[in-house]
Amino acid sequence: MRSRHWITTIVAASAAAAVLTIPPPLLQANARLSPQAADVPADLRPLLTPKQSELRLVAQRYSLDRQTLDANYAGSFDRLGVAANDPLRRGDRRPLSHARLTRLKRFDQNWEAALARLDTSTLSAAARTDLDVLRKTVADHQRELEADMAAMTALEPLLSFAPPLVDLIESRIRIADIDAQRVAGILAAVAPQIAATRSRLSSTGVPRALSTRGAAAIMLLRRDLDEWFGFYDGYDPLFTWWVPASYKGLRDALEGYAAWLGDFPREESESAPFGGGAPRAHEKEDGTIAQKGQTDVPDLAELIRLPHDELIDIVRRFRTGHDVAGGASADFYRRWLAALETLDFASLSRNAQMDYLFVRRTSQLQLERAGTMLPANPPRKTDQSGIPGTARGQAGLLRDLADEIIPYTPEELLVLAEREFAWVEGEMIKASRGLGFGDDWKRAVEHVKGMHPPPGGQPGVVRDLMHEAVAYLRKHDLLTVPQVGAESMHMVMLTPAQQLINPFFRGGPRISVSYPTTAMTFDQRLQSMRGNNMPFSHATAHHEMIPGHYLDDFTRARFGNYRAELVPRTPFFREGWALYWELILYDRGFHDTPEERIGAMFWLMHRCARIVFSLRFHMGEWSPQEAIDYLVDRVGHERENATAEVRRSFEGTYPPLYQAAYLLGGLQLRSLHRELVGSGKITARAFHDELLRQNSMPIALLRLAVNRQPLTPETPLDWRFYGNLK
Repeated sequence: MRSRHWITTIVAASAAAAVLTIPPPLLQANARLSPQAADVPADLRPLLTPKQSELRLVAQRYSLDRQTLDANYAGSFDRLGVAANDPLRRGDRRPLSHARLTRLKRFDQNWEAALARLDTSTLSAAARTDLDVLRKTVADHQRELEADMAAMTALEPLLSFAPPLVDLIESRIRIADIDAQRVAGILAAVAPQIAATRSRLSSTGVPRALSTRGAAAIMLLRRDLDEWFGFYDGYDPLFTWWVPASYKGLRDALEGYAAWLGDFPREESESAPFGGGAPRAHEKEDGTIAQKGQTDVPDLAELIRLPHDELIDIVRRFRTGHDVAGGASADFYRRWLAALETLDFASLSRNAQMDYLFVRRTSQLQLERAGTMLPANPPRKTDQSGIPGTARGQAGLLRDLADEIIPYTPEELLVLAEREFAWVEGEMIKASRGLGFGDDWKRAVEHVKGMHPPPGGQPGVVRDLMHEAVAYLRKHDLLTVPQVGAESMHMVMLTPAQQLINPFFRGGPRISVSYPTTAMTFDQRLQSMRGNNMPFSHATAHHEMIPGHYLDDFTRARFGNYRAELVPRTPFFREGWALYWELILYDRGFHDTPEERIGAMFWLMHRCARIVFSLRFHMGEWSPQEAIDYLVDRVGHERENATAEVRRSFEGTYPPLYQAAYLLGGLQLRSLHRELVGSGKITARAFHDELLRQNSMPIALLRLAVNRQPLTPETPLDWRFYGNLK
């Protein structure tokens, strides 16, 4: 379709812009250099990215937001992972959800109105052209929705039994509460309806095109129901008792009906008119979705005003050579330092100046390391835990810290961790006294661990915590919470195997929740419930979703053309951003009760412990078993959960500093907050919004990006964010 073609064209054009061709004379001149050095241009000025259309971020936002909303409803190809060439995508229609049509229609109408209000007098010619294209795309999408409604109407005689099933699917996507007995009754009632529909169609006949599309629609419905069933089965005991038998009967009926429709006689039926009548009006969407006073269109004028980054392609070129297997040669970095001299630093945009400083520092650092090798096979303390993993060694840790522009030694960071530990323990004792346990805060933690929801109750608890955080952020105007993001938070349940590595929930595109299943032993179930109690969850649900990982991912995807990615997803920002909000919300009194404050301090204590056990392991001082014992004895973890945490830290793909990056990154951002927001130089909302717009980079560079002080090529980057630790 033309609108999809336009989006595809934009993506393809962006990819093409990333491919920079080196003129033949330059290749000849560099023929005798190393392969990496030969890719370094002598003059960077011709490679500066020309000024882009001011509508680039607006068009990207519309496309991604609409795609995100589409995944909130039954029949979503993206949510279910339906491949582009899958037969289920016949006609690229989703003939299941009326609520989807209603929501997307409102979204398109809101965007249509917002685009009509834009002042085009100051736009460039390229931006005005892009605006015309975007307006046409929005109009095309509205016509597609009408075609989708007509397609649904035509299929209604084949799918008259489907609406209650669609309601169940979309209730689960919204994480609504479930009544297992009622659901079992709904499923049991649908199977006879399918048989009656099949009997009726045997006498009336089905047009050839509809029988094929109907079969695809039913199989898509069945796939959605499988996801729905898997979310609850084994986790919710009432669901597991009431529903499986009814669901098996329904699933068999759906498969048999789809196969029957797919094999329906190919001659057209002339015995009776066929169809569902005139297209019916869009139904009202669920009232829980629309939130009063919220708009699903961002501030378009703000997006248009954002500057571009003229060094995006240059950074991409530098990183391509820098990231090659085995590292680039010294020639490569010397030539890049020379190439930077061809640029007028003062005339660059702020974003481009940050790019310049990154390339310069990285090149200087690599030249300092030229000819030096890290010691092979640093010693690792072994034990009988069975947890594998390779130690990084002292020299390796120092190198990794320098890459992140953290001017502290591992020994200094251990001092930092102990100082933070002491503060956290003091806060824990205050909360413990409030509960009547005196200074014995471990007894208070044991009390809190008993405050867990019953089996099957964890999804509702986590849902409410996510919504509470969104409401708090909006009430206090701490950052922009996009409406599309707020209504598109999805949830899945972690399998028992996944919980061996991740005993607590985790975030990202959706929140993955840990809680006991029927496959677990008694002790595993008990420890899972105790480790995922409500006060613990109150401190970390926002870490995983909004304003944490989910919002970070959501925002960065929509600002991919705003500036260059300097380092690939540094954990010091990714995990530090989420941990920073734990610190900020605690400081602001987000946790109302002593139990909630104990939950918050438990996790901050855990982050302190991560610095200690991970650095001591990589320096060869502690074994995995000693790390497990430390988490149990010093922090108060359940042993199963502590073992999973250590296993996750050392045997997976996490880099050596990953576990330390949570608290270190959070402290860096809190220090930056005090420097800028605390001094009144910038509002909290503007500060947080800009942090999210900036792409992945060391936080010392991020500090310079958002601080408006003048920069020079010699601006020092090292930042002792925690003061003196000697």
